[in-house]
This record gives sequence, C-alpha cells and structure tokens, in this order.
Amino acid sequence: MTGETTQLHSEWRAASVTGGAAGLAGLVLVAASQALVQIGGSEPAFDASGDEILRFLEARHDTLYAIGTYLGLIAVLALGCFVSVLWVMLREAEGRPAWRSAIALTSGIAFVVLLMSPGWELAGYRTDDGVDPQIARYAFDMGNLGFANAWVALAGFLAASGWIMVGTPSLPSWLGWIGLVAAIGFLLGRAFWTTPIWLVPYAVFWIWVVAVSIQLFRGRLPGRAD
Repeated sequence: MTGETTQLHSEWRAASVTGGAAGLAGLVLVAASQALVQIGGSEPAFDASGDEILRFLEARHDTLYAIGTYLGLIAVLALGCFVSVLWVMLREAEGRPAWRSAIALTSGIAFVVLLMSPGWELAGYRTDDGVDPQIARYAFDMGNLGFANAWVALAGFLAASGWIMVGTPSLPSWLGWIGLVAAIGFLLGRAFWTTPIWLVPYAVFWIWVVAVSIQLFRGRLPGRAD
C-alpha cells in the first residue's frame, strides 16, 4: 500500500468504528432514557384516557424524568451519526447513480428531525402547575402521533438501506432482508398506530442496528478503500 492508500484505509476504518459505536450508543441511551422516564409507573397505552395520562405524568420523578428525556435527545444524536456513517458506506457500495443511498440519508434525517421535535414529555414539566386531563391527553396524543409518523421515515431509511444490501455482493444480504422486513412492519405499524403492533418492527429495528454496528466494527461494510 502507498502512504495515501494507507491513510485513506485508516480514515474509512475510523468512520466505520465511529458508526458502529454510535449505533450501539444509541441503543444504550434509549434503554437508559426509557428506564428513567418509566420510573413511577409504566407509560399508558396510546389510546389511554386523559385521567390515566395525567396520573402517569404526575407520578414521574422530577430529576430522573429530566435526565431521562435529556438522554433521549443524546440518543437521537447518536442515531444521526449512525445514519450518516452508514449512508457513506452504502453510497460507496451502491456506485453511481447513488439514488437509493440518497433516499436512505434523507429518510434517516427526517426520522431524526421528527424524534427531536417536542413530544408528550413537555406536559410532564407542567404538572406541578396543574394540567387539565384533556390537555395532558392532547399533548400525549400529539407526541405519540409524531413518534408514529417518524416510523414512516424510518421505514424509508430501512427499505433503501436493505435494498442496497440485498443487491450488493460485497454486503451481507441477510442484513438487507432484516431491514426490509422491519420497513414493512413500520408501515403497517403506522397504519394501526394505536395498537401494540409497532413493538414488533421496533424490536427488529434495534436487532438490525446492533447487527449493522457489529459489522461496522468488524469492517464488513466496505468503503471504496477496501
């Protein structure tokens, strides 16, 4: 290898490891965030009554709730890094015209933006001032609907990424198929967003993220320098 090629290889390797670390960090941060937010009682169903939602919000531990919601935002940033690195790898693997990887990137960014938007957590900071049950329900519904809308963007990201992986010999096709299955699941989940069906593709998605992250750590998603 020439010096330039060695440096380029090292840069690809650094990007790959960064993406893998970001994916795993996203999972850990989401798990920690949810664990802290749920202290005081589990989150009610999407179609819960206003009184149920208000009781849930009032039972939150102020400090742990604040930490949990903050960790949730950091988790979204980690996922944004994961999406960006994976896009770079997929773009190089796809070749020109790299339109599917472009769809993966734009869908991934849309997913991150929707998750960063204020959700029902906002109402949790106002319970000491007195929140009407219907206002609490409105905030809860708005937050959950925004989360459900993010599934459509996530489906686009998974579908485009999975399509590239399935059709590229240098990439693991089994990862592509898992991504495609999760994409279909999220589209179905959005159609029936008030039911627990979304939990199935959600679990598959995180399995996919862990698997992709491991592949990135191992350098199995090659860039142009490989």
